[in-house]
Amino acid sequence: MTVMRPRAWAFSAAVLYVGATTAAGLVHVLTGGSVGGFTVPHLLAFPGSGVVTVLLFLTAGFFGPGNPAADASADPGPTLGSLVPVVGGALVNVLLIRGVAGFVRLFVREWAAARRARGACVRRGA
Repeated sequence: MTVMRPRAWAFSAAVLYVGATTAAGLVHVLTGGSVGGFTVPHLLAFPGSGVVTVLLFLTAGFFGPGNPAADASADPGPTLGSLVPVVGGALVNVLLIRGVAGFVRLFVREWAAARRARGACVRRGA
């Protein structure tokens, strides 16, 4: 029996989280959920989905409005526009957690090194 290393577990958990959030968002879009309100997929990807939404609004303001549809009466079917903040938000959340974990790992390593160095100074009488 093989045992996965901690980094492999973290990678698997990240892929599972992004996949589950994407699946929930896709189901929500295809079933015609509420378009304007907060939904479960948006809450699953909360901090990241807010960042992605703000970035989408900023880029839309920078590039200007898109061209209107040629035939506005035609039903284009389900739009996947609300899926972008959900999937992008899940990816941003994974990157945020990775950054925080790296910072904590570095902090603990430096703290332990400082304690060892201070202990060596105390033993020498400095």
